[in-house]
Order: sequence, then structure tokens, then C-alpha cells
Amino acid sequence: MAAGATALVLLVGAGRGFVGDLFATAQDVAEARQQRKLLTAEVERLRTELAVESATRAELEQQAADLTARVAELHRQVEFLTARRAPIQSNN
Repeated sequence: MAAGATALVLLVGAGRGFVGDLFATAQDVAEARQQRKLLTAEVERLRTELAVESATRAELEQQAADLTARVAELHRQVEFLTARRAPIQSNN
């Protein structure tokens, strides 16, 4: 009888451990799902941020190209004006 009682106690203990493992597994799954939701939101936020930065970079590159072209034009104008003044100054 003592052996039967001991076996029953072991079975109950093992059963509680098994149910506890199932509960912990369900809790782990719930935590993993919550973590996945948070990570998915973070990925979306980072994608949006990257898209904005890419658009900003493209705009800045276009502005830089426009300014470079403007500088070249101004440089040509200065050279032209300098060339026109040179003969006038040599006559004086």
C-alpha cells in the first residue's frame, strides 16, 4: 500500500509538473507573440524612417547638383566679366 501511495504522489507531482510546463509554454508563446508585435511595429517604424531619409537624401543630392550648376554658371559669368574689363583697363 505504501508503494501505491508513493506511486500516486509521484504521478500527481509529475502531472503538476507537466501541467506547469504546458502553462509555462503557453505563457512563453504569449510573450513571444507580444514580442513579435513589438518587433513588427519597430520594423515598420524603421522602414518609414528609412523611406523618409532616402527621400531627404535624394532631395539634398538634387539641391547639391542644382547649386553646383549655379556655381559653374556664376564662375563663367565672372570669367566673362573679367575678360571684358581687361581690355578697358589696359586702355587707361
